[in-house]
Amino acid sequence: MTSVTPVATTGGSVHQFVIAVKETVKKRRLFGPDDHVLVALSGGPDSTALLAALAALERAGELARLSAVHVDHGLRPGSAAEADACAELCARLDVAFHRRAVEVARGNVQSRARLARYAALRAVALEAGATRIATGHTRTDQAETVLHRLLRGAGARGLGAIPPKRGLLVRPLLDRSRAEVRAFLRDEGLPWLEDPSNESPRYTRNRIRRELLPALARFNPAFEEALARTADLLRDDDRALERIARREAGALAWADARRVRVLPLAVRRRAVRRLWKAATGSRRGLSASHVEAVLGLFDRAGPGRISLPGDREACLGGDRLWIGRQPEEALARRRRGRPQKG
Repeated sequence: MTSVTPVATTGGSVHQFVIAVKETVKKRRLFGPDDHVLVALSGGPDSTALLAALAALERAGELARLSAVHVDHGLRPGSAAEADACAELCARLDVAFHRRAVEVARGNVQSRARLARYAALRAVALEAGATRIATGHTRTDQAETVLHRLLRGAGARGLGAIPPKRGLLVRPLLDRSRAEVRAFLRDEGLPWLEDPSNESPRYTRNRIRRELLPALARFNPAFEEALARTADLLRDDDRALERIARREAGALAWADARRVRVLPLAVRRRAVRRLWKAATGSRRGLSASHVEAVLGLFDRAGPGRISLPGDREACLGGDRLWIGRQPEEALARRRRGRPQKG
């Protein structure tokens, strides 16, 4: 590799941005001095600032090893040049660089690209022996996510938005704003790439960024911090409620109906979602209206059952509430359009 160009210092001292990132790492326990951190490097401002800050922390002994990976989704011309720019940045910072090309399946492009990207990140982490994968999500991203989900009517889990860590994933910039990121890059003379899709009005998040955030700033200049704090509080609340639901519903597709019936409503909803996950292996596919329909079984005088997505059903009978596959007879009735008895 080429010789290192010193970055993340101002006048011989460590840049305040790096100090702030270090504080987040410590406070949120994202990684330690024995960890190998793999940075998801797009070349955009957030991931570029993340790489530079972590490179400074690596030199200070705050982590054992740093590497980076650029995932090329192949969705627009010039993506190979973006990978080359990331390679040049890593050479400048003396960081091991990996590149990985992925194919994005048809459908929702952003969602499919995200799934392909995270699968690639985990694969490279395994190959490289990385113990953490760092992404460049900022406090501004957190605020946008809270607003996006609030507009969809999310509950505490959804409004908890972007967690600081989940499994191997860590977000060291989650307490820093997008403005701080760009100021740091300008101070350090570090180049970055711009994603043209961030300007497209077709994406709701972009409209939130361009229209809603400036309006909120007029009401409260510190709205980002307020929304990020709300996300932290709701994430704590959700974890506490989940612990109670786990105790009552366990990891099985059935639960003691007598115990579920008397739980607080917020815990009952989570218990139903736990039953669904145990029955299907995923939290996806069960809407809020489905959850309310399952809880509506408790309003009946006797046993009952309702159909759920994916040929599943919820049944309340005796002392059990359970979710499982519908019997073939019931499925045949549904396919013929006949009502199901229950």
